[in-house]
Amino acid sequence: MNRKLKVLFKEKGSFVHSVDCDTTIKKAVGILNKYRIGSLIVLNSDGDIEGILTERDVMIKLANTDDLVGNLPVRSIMTPKEKLIIGSGEDTLEHLMNIMTDNKIRHIPIVDKDGILQGLISIRDIIRFLLRDSRRTAKDLNNFIMGNYPR
Repeated sequence: MNRKLKVLFKEKGSFVHSVDCDTTIKKAVGILNKYRIGSLIVLNSDGDIEGILTERDVMIKLANTDDLVGNLPVRSIMTPKEKLIIGSGEDTLEHLMNIMTDNKIRHIPIVDKDGILQGLISIRDIIRFLLRDSRRTAKDLNNFIMGNYPR
């Protein structure tokens, strides 16, 4: 469980879906739906993080307004960078799971020491990795107990 996040990124890859601050909510929701993802990183023209837009941000806005929100810019509902919880490739999966649980969030942008976006981790990514890892461990232990290991 003390595995570093960079191990997961080697399997998952580091591509991140993103939009800019002026993208309409309708277009952003279209991207979320098309790729079956739960969040988009919001970047400025220099590629710096401005915030994150999540499904929850959209749902909260829809629940709290009678107005049409589809044509509003993403910046009107995103979580701004000042409030973002970010991680690094040196973080352990356990640490990130605890942060997500304690803060009731499902996505954490990962940046390098210079603040450059390296990827995005979701709780689903962590669970998928840990499940695959535990299955591998169980298989290895079973092979060891049954004497089916390489000699």
